[in-house]
Amino acid sequence: MPLFRRFCPVALALPLLAAPALAQDATSGTSNTPDVNAKGYYATLGAGASWPQNLNGSTSVFGVDVSGNYSLNGGFALETGLGYDFGKVRGELTYVYNNASLNTLTVSALGSTGTASITNGNVNTNSVLASAYVDIPTGSRWVPYVGGGLGYTNIGWGAFSARANNVTVGFNSGNQGVLGYQGKVGISYLASKSTDLFAEGIYQGSTGFTVDSVNYDPLSSWGARIGARYRF
Repeated sequence: MPLFRRFCPVALALPLLAAPALAQDATSGTSNTPDVNAKGYYATLGAGASWPQNLNGSTSVFGVDVSGNYSLNGGFALETGLGYDFGKVRGELTYVYNNASLNTLTVSALGSTGTASITNGNVNTNSVLASAYVDIPTGSRWVPYVGGGLGYTNIGWGAFSARANNVTVGFNSGNQGVLGYQGKVGISYLASKSTDLFAEGIYQGSTGFTVDSVNYDPLSSWGARIGARYRF
């Protein structure tokens, strides 16, 4: 009993002695709560898929107006580059690659419409985009964001052949540089002070372009990517 009376006041005083230290840890940034206001340079890499929308094209053959509607299949997408985090706002300069393949071509001319199958057709886009994003703080490691960007897109149209009614027609390859843009909605997970993981949905587009004397409407696609950012 005397021992209990001797050490009891010490035991009661321990929480009071530890309280200032805990408060100091909380204010010194050692908390596990992520800091959405962290600043600095980072590298980013994301990969996934894109699903282009149907594409319209038009031309004139021997004075006859011909229009076509291309059905495209989805393909691989990649984005990589560098960024700077200003706190709740980030800026990025990235290279973006999208691949798609041509599926069918529906042609209209002189009031008639026909559908042709396409062999070996592909469309690639290579873009350099400057983008800005706003991070939405949630007080947790999960941080939603929204943003978009503008830049240069080179559309590469591979040579292909279209066949209908036992008739095969060849189309030449070509490419053209146009204005490109993208918009994004995503969410980041702050895995550590140096690494963020993310998943995002993308809408990417371009202005119209011309390949092999065919004038095409703007090319656009929906996409989804997962990736990571590494802070220097």
